Formats: sequence, C-alpha cells, structure tokens
Amino acid sequence: MDIPERRIIGALLLLLGVSFLAVSIYTRQINTVIEMLKNAFSTVIP
Repeated sequence: MDIPERRIIGALLLLLGVSFLAVSIYTRQINTVIEMLKNAFSTVIP
C-alpha cells in the first residue's frame, strides 16, 4: 500500500473510534469504555 492509502485507512479508523466514543457518551456507557481502555493498556504497559 502507498502512503495515501494508509492515511485514508488511518483516518477512517480514527473516525470510527471517535464515532464509537460519541455513541458511548450519548448512551451513558462511558464508564464501560474507560474500563475497557484500562484493561487494554494494563496488558501493554507492565
């Protein structure tokens, strides 16, 4: 893949993440999202 294609895919993934964050805030599920992020980062960072 060329650089422009990677940028488009990255932008789409970023937009998807922001959309999921907005939906979770709208449905008041933000605590669940925060806990999932804590679990994800606790496995990455020792």
